[in-house]
Amino acid sequence: MKYIFIINNFGNNDSSFIYNKIKSVCDNLKLDYTIELNSQFYTTDMILKKYQDKQDIIIAVGGDGMINKVANGIANTDNILGYIPYGTGNDFHKTVIDTMEEGITPIDLVKINNQYFINIACFGIDADIANDEKIIHNKFIPKSQRYNLSVIYHFIKYHSRKLEILIDKDTIINDFSTVVLANGRYYGGGYKVGTNSSLTDGLLDVYLFRNMPKIKMAKSILGMKNGSHEFIPELQKIATSKLCIKSETPFKSNIDGEILESDEFNIELNPKKLKLYNNQDLIKRILK
Repeated sequence: MKYIFIINNFGNNDSSFIYNKIKSVCDNLKLDYTIELNSQFYTTDMILKKYQDKQDIIIAVGGDGMINKVANGIANTDNILGYIPYGTGNDFHKTVIDTMEEGITPIDLVKINNQYFINIACFGIDADIANDEKIIHNKFIPKSQRYNLSVIYHFIKYHSRKLEILIDKDTIINDFSTVVLANGRYYGGGYKVGTNSSLTDGLLDVYLFRNMPKIKMAKSILGMKNGSHEFIPELQKIATSKLCIKSETPFKSNIDGEILESDEFNIELNPKKLKLYNNQDLIKRILK
């Protein structure tokens, strides 16, 4: 079995640094490996097609968006997903550390319209916060503060959205400040929205935050640091494997760091799980 490292080369000035670290560690461990760097003319999709039927470990080197890109590229194949957390928030990595054992484990793969995700999808103010490229990927703002600054900015201009949500034959129509679909536990650089969510239980934890005064909205966001958001009266939490979210007009969601826009989102657990390669020793050696 071969290790294929795909380095996200966009927006990073130190691709050569991580390239050399991977090469050094793999040489020392005597691994059978290849390192690929994506680019405008040699995209991640093009790279993945080379290894589509190889049954290799495809290791995404980057943030949650890069992991999502690779997961989508190897969905429904026999390839195995690995990762090196080298992005801004690295929230998927936090979930893996919390919940997963070392080795290769099948995890839930969630289909949303024609895409997939493995960690978190969000709609409403949370998506606006995560989608703000001017703040989230601003090199002049420390990585640890980007999400917090985006929270403050969008909190000031926040407004709710009327949504129709179909879950298990029930229809919920309301004004929502945010909706979160948690397969993993963390998003936004360490906000623990899915307190007890699992990558392997065959269920999504759906968090429906009804419209609330801004002061309560701030309290619920801050509560995600310690889990107290689970107890606010405006929250309805449902565990399911399938749902649909509709809006009168198209709006943007955030899917594991990627933007998806539609007026209808159909979400369900994929029949075929995705194999995850969890090797924390390899991660620590490369990031040391």
